[in-house]
Amino acid sequence: MAILKTEAVVLKGWRMGETSKILSLYTREFGKVKVVAKGARGAKSKFKGCLEPLSHIQVVYYDKRTRDLQLLSQADLIDPHLHILGDMRRTALSLAAAELVDRAVEGEEPFPRVFDLLTQVLRSIDTGDGFLEGNLWYFEGHFIDLMGYKPTWNSCLVCLGSLGVQGGFFQPQSGGLLCSRCGAGRGGLVVGAETLEILHWLQCGNLEGVERLRPTPVRKAEIRKILELYFRTHIEHMRGLRSLEFYYTLEKN
Repeated sequence: MAILKTEAVVLKGWRMGETSKILSLYTREFGKVKVVAKGARGAKSKFKGCLEPLSHIQVVYYDKRTRDLQLLSQADLIDPHLHILGDMRRTALSLAAAELVDRAVEGEEPFPRVFDLLTQVLRSIDTGDGFLEGNLWYFEGHFIDLMGYKPTWNSCLVCLGSLGVQGGFFQPQSGGLLCSRCGAGRGGLVVGAETLEILHWLQCGNLEGVERLRPTPVRKAEIRKILELYFRTHIEHMRGLRSLEFYYTLEKN
């Protein structure tokens, strides 16, 4: 048995017995880990306030290779993301990012770049203003890149020519778009040039600028559909994120 110490984000949790909790953690050094926090729901718990979903914490746990559920020994807050927890829209967007990691990442293989991306985006949603959904778009675009399925938004997959002002035909299974000439007769989702410009900027830009985005309702709907199609095509078990569906419900109200 080893005693391991690492940073982690709480992806989700479940009740266990009368006072304990089971947690799915995404850790920086050890990937996705499930732990049991004994007595975590008790009035005098040493974990009080540390184990809420989306919390960025430092943990110490006992790791035994022969079991699936590890024992949490210590947890200290690094960032509680208080503004997220007090706002339903911020909470829904943040939980969508956590849900995506929980579904797409399997096993305990470490992936520090995914962990760093997740914590950066959660921090941006927590402290940012403006167009908050842009943070999730940024996360999705860079996450799919880290998973090895980076799309091409600015040139035709066949002739490599610029898509220009005409946009193109989205081919999710191929990882990009076809221009109007190469895509004739092949079908695909028609995507406008302004939408492609936003997607390309999200891929190449920095997180600090996303809240300045002001997409029209048409552009917003296109980007949502494109990202959902792309993830469903390339990431197994993706059938829509419940947290994101809840966010869309909030946006309608």
